[in-house]
Amino acid sequence: MKNHYPGIFAGFVILFALYHAAEYMIVFQNSIGGFFGFQLLFFIAAHIIARKQGGKGLNSWGLNLRPFPLKPILKGILTGIALYAVTWLINLTIGSEEIVSIPSFKTVLIAASPFVFGVIFSSLSEDILTRGYLYFHLKQKLSRPLFILLSATIFLLNHIYKLDKGLEAWLYLFLLGIALVIPLLTTKQLWFTTAMHWAGNAFFYISHGMVKTVSAPGGIPANYVFCLVIILFIGLSAWLLRLFPSEVKD
Repeated sequence: MKNHYPGIFAGFVILFALYHAAEYMIVFQNSIGGFFGFQLLFFIAAHIIARKQGGKGLNSWGLNLRPFPLKPILKGILTGIALYAVTWLINLTIGSEEIVSIPSFKTVLIAASPFVFGVIFSSLSEDILTRGYLYFHLKQKLSRPLFILLSATIFLLNHIYKLDKGLEAWLYLFLLGIALVIPLLTTKQLWFTTAMHWAGNAFFYISHGMVKTVSAPGGIPANYVFCLVIILFIGLSAWLLRLFPSEVKD
């Protein structure tokens, strides 16, 4: 397969524009229809672009359904919940955060369901954009450490609405980008990463949006605790890469 860098860059720009059009519709216009419309266009474009670039549709971006990836999805969900739950419990224990109110289970179930469903698509499309697309084109051209740094940097920069939050936000987004790309290198598929990404987003929304959790004054910033927990998870992932080297050979 012969790659042409202008075409690769153009494909990335198209996917980037569609992803952020969907984000704009939900964040600034509160338009659910607009969000899902642009998400649909994103996946159609991702399929067409893969075909044009010599791939096999969405399979090229790490979304092979044969065999059905049940185990990676379940493991990713458990990992994502664990990452955010451990951080939340530590913050509550050391006083960096405190719970203000807890709604009923029924209220959480009804109110959180639309977000939990919608974030499946935003997590998956972002994973294609910042990880799967890059891996398809660059896995034979960059060393793993360099690819991890590139993917994490693009993941950070992709959060254009958070770049004004300063170093604290940049640090946890960059580290999270590292944690999310390592499973792709291990499995050569996006399913574990996307499940982890989705579950983490869903848990955070429930634990900080539905359950009213606020930062406690004078405590260690909660995001710095999150950074430390992410580093621990990255260390665990790196250990697993060394433990099972046959799984990451290209």
